[in-house]
Amino acid sequence: MIAAALVGCAAPAPRVVQAWESPAAEFPAICMLMQADGTVAFKGGFQFYQPGSWRQDGQTGMLTLTLGGSAPFPSDIVKMQLRSKIGALTAYNEQRRELTYKVGANTPFIALGNFYFYRTETCHGA
Repeated sequence: MIAAALVGCAAPAPRVVQAWESPAAEFPAICMLMQADGTVAFKGGFQFYQPGSWRQDGQTGMLTLTLGGSAPFPSDIVKMQLRSKIGALTAYNEQRRELTYKVGANTPFIALGNFYFYRTETCHGA
């Protein structure tokens, strides 16, 4: 009887802890929503990297994103970004599909692929 009452009820979405957005320009806005349960939800694009996860070291500010999904890891772009010191990227692990960024209060953006994500309070990604 209780199971029947729960049919059609969706669990509430996890609370968003951090939101980063690549603003609309040539492409629509894309958001990375880092949720309290450790998952990353993408809106407006990059859904092929779901389900992903994130963790951040509170002392060092190191933010690690683990890309889920079956899309290839963006190795060539990541290598170029690391060499050029673009988007706060400090390391990556292709086998574990991890990107590590040094994020602090003054970090202007983080880069994922050829997109720059800025801190945001409101996600405009569809």
